[in-house]
Amino acid sequence: MAISEPWIQALRARGARLEGARVIAFAGSGAVESSARETPKLSPVLSDGVLHVEGADAPEFLQGQLTNDVAAVTSAHAQPTAYCTPSGRVLATGLLWNEDTHLLLLTAGDRCEPVRKRLQTHVLRSRVRLTDLSEQRALVGLAGAAASSVMRDRLGFAPSLPYEAITREGTTAISLPGDRVLLILDSDSAPRVWDALAQGCTPSGQGIWDWHAVAAGIPTVTAATQDRFVPQMLNLELVGAVSFRKGCYTGQEIVARTEHLGEVKRRLFRFSSSAPSSPADAVFAGATEVGMVVNCAPAPTAGFELLAVVQLSARHGPLTAGVPEGSPLHPLPLPYAIPGSVTV
Repeated sequence: MAISEPWIQALRARGARLEGARVIAFAGSGAVESSARETPKLSPVLSDGVLHVEGADAPEFLQGQLTNDVAAVTSAHAQPTAYCTPSGRVLATGLLWNEDTHLLLLTAGDRCEPVRKRLQTHVLRSRVRLTDLSEQRALVGLAGAAASSVMRDRLGFAPSLPYEAITREGTTAISLPGDRVLLILDSDSAPRVWDALAQGCTPSGQGIWDWHAVAAGIPTVTAATQDRFVPQMLNLELVGAVSFRKGCYTGQEIVARTEHLGEVKRRLFRFSSSAPSSPADAVFAGATEVGMVVNCAPAPTAGFELLAVVQLSARHGPLTAGVPEGSPLHPLPLPYAIPGSVTV
């Protein structure tokens, strides 16, 4: 996935400090600011990319590939989604929206090109064209309870309903769970929009944006965790990313059977820890491996929070991450309920 070099330079000129494909902080602030409840935080989201799916057959094509109901995606409503193998394992998670009659798919940056290539093999004679737009688009996140109101004050519009999408003058804004608004900008206009929003927000590293996603229980599958989980293990059907009514798609038979039989022995849970973890790190109960870390982010006050898929029978712990003698994991609530009828 390529990132716009002029956008990177514009961020550096505004005090951004980068490590790899992430802004970790801005000059004059720490890697994570002390409060997520005060002034909204404004973060470049460089770790994600955007695929452009266009053509007369694009909606029908994606309907047969992704887990969500593509027919319900409009210019005013986005949807979370996932892309699975034929065996129902998640290759990528994402967000799908409609922009100027074209469909766009956001996914983790290290999944963009592999997903594009895999989808391309299924195009055959369909009138569909797949393009990686990551270098042409800039992703900016606003996080905090007042994110929508600040955006409305500074830009004159803002989404507020869950997954509401609004496009104005080349800027698309989508309201996401966890007090977040994602802006998809033309890379040329991104510095101007950034400067307007920065008047009412605190420029921040991506850590605070990631933490809001963790707190909302919204997982991101990366290269390290691809092909490890069925959607229900990631709670994707609980956050609206899976349709059980739309018909066939890649992996649908396994996903539907799992839902019908209730045979999910692992689920996504949220934890706090004093030490960081990486995607695909093992979770242990004593010396026994009982789960896997999916995402981890620095918490606004201290320590870290993470999402991990853990055996239901072991979720109450005690648990550690990385190694059996690693940092203890402490359970935290999710904003949605895990079904109590799941077979353990």
